[in-house]
Amino acid sequence: TLDLQVEVVDTPEGQTLAEVPPSHVQVQVRGRGLDLIRLLYNPPVVTVNATTGQVNVREAIDLPQGSAVQLENVTPSSFEMGLDPLLTRHVPVQNRVRIQTASAYELIDTPQLDPDSVQVTGPESIVAELKRWGTNTRTLENLQDTVEVEVPLVDSLRRLVEVSPQTVTLVARAGRFVEETREVEVGVTGVPSGQDLVSLQPSSIRIRYRVLFEDLFRARRSSGFFATVSYDQIRTDTTGYVEPRVHVPSDLVIRDAEPVPPRLRYYTFVSGN
Repeated sequence: TLDLQVEVVDTPEGQTLAEVPPSHVQVQVRGRGLDLIRLLYNPPVVTVNATTGQVNVREAIDLPQGSAVQLENVTPSSFEMGLDPLLTRHVPVQNRVRIQTASAYELIDTPQLDPDSVQVTGPESIVAELKRWGTNTRTLENLQDTVEVEVPLVDSLRRLVEVSPQTVTLVARAGRFVEETREVEVGVTGVPSGQDLVSLQPSSIRIRYRVLFEDLFRARRSSGFFATVSYDQIRTDTTGYVEPRVHVPSDLVIRDAEPVPPRLRYYTFVSGN
């Protein structure tokens, strides 16, 4: 019993195989021991023409001339050779790498892939339907800093579809976050000219936030923290309270910023004519 390699030849220009043919066929042969040993160490390749719709495997096997080897059984005995137009297009890469950060650490931003799309060439019936091409599944553990790793792409359609490149670079950044607070005055925006005064109680709040540890001292010195209440909030309110909107510096990595207290009372004084 031997496994013989299948080789497809003479694929028409602009076309490709629509399905994966067998990579090997299994044959059972009988003959003299010396002939079988020669066949074992120098097995023939089963050459099939891509333009042939139905392949009769037994007819495609070319046993050495002059030997007394007899072909008794072939598995599979036949298979289809369907063709499809060749199509090339770019599809986005899907990241399947799981990242586990160390305790007290978080991902700073979404992991990036370079490149974030790949060129796929293959049968139109398959390539036209592809929405994305995934990376291999793996896990990065205990991440505490920036990591840059080469990740192979999944090869589930490798014999039908060519992908270029076959690997991408994953860049992930993790950092430790700490909690801080800043006290700020609350400003009222959009007050009309006929409005003399809008008073808030309290007039200042604390902004509670989490900041990347390496940005901690910059955050403490930054003038980019402030809070506002718009006059439209007051005009449309029916509860007697408004929620201040907090603003944080855009050049720092800050998360979960919230006002303390979360609501403020307000008083308005309208000047009369």
